[in-house]
Amino acid sequence: MYTIHIFFLFAFGLFIGFISSIPVGAVQLEVIKKAINGHLKPAISVAMGSVTSDFIYGVLVLFGIGGFLHYPKVQIFTYSLGILVIIALLYRSYREHKHIPPAHKPHIQYKKRTSFLTGLTIAITNPGMIVWWVIGYKLLLDLQLFETMSVPLKVTFLVSCCTGLAGYLTLIAFMMNKLQESISDRLLDRMNIVIMILLVFVIIYFSFKLYGLFTNSTIEILYNF
Repeated sequence: MYTIHIFFLFAFGLFIGFISSIPVGAVQLEVIKKAINGHLKPAISVAMGSVTSDFIYGVLVLFGIGGFLHYPKVQIFTYSLGILVIIALLYRSYREHKHIPPAHKPHIQYKKRTSFLTGLTIAITNPGMIVWWVIGYKLLLDLQLFETMSVPLKVTFLVSCCTGLAGYLTLIAFMMNKLQESISDRLLDRMNIVIMILLVFVIIYFSFKLYGLFTNSTIEILYNF
């Protein structure tokens, strides 16, 4: 019976990790952009960087040492840094496509280490991932598979969630990389433009979150005063 519960624990973690990575965000867009332009390994490196960041957040949440992440000043810093990182990605993407026909573009090289750091930085500046960890862990506790969640069980859940996340992002990278072989340069260029537009929406979303944090902080300061 205990073995079956372990199996369900791992399966549930895979499911949570998989669905948490489905909503389109800056990481997913960066993976798609690199993969669809023929850079499969850098795309996977971005995914692994994101998984590393989520692993860090998971450790903080599951082992009760992430309380500081809820402080408004910390969230203001991370969202501000996130906006700067995405603006840098947007600017680089714009320069790669500015007035250059797809067929005549130089072959761009992406280093795997740089791509890994890109994925890590984008993901770690999105404290919203904490919500997924909290929800996933709460749902796991509601299943009541175990009387107590020991450290090995938490580690199993942590690893399974990260595996699900990595699996989805890697699948997207392979699918987009395969797709780029069958589409025209013109369509490929339009898809890159769409990705840049979506990055703008991510910046707007982060800006709204930042505005809300600033507003709440201001209200709290005035109230305390």
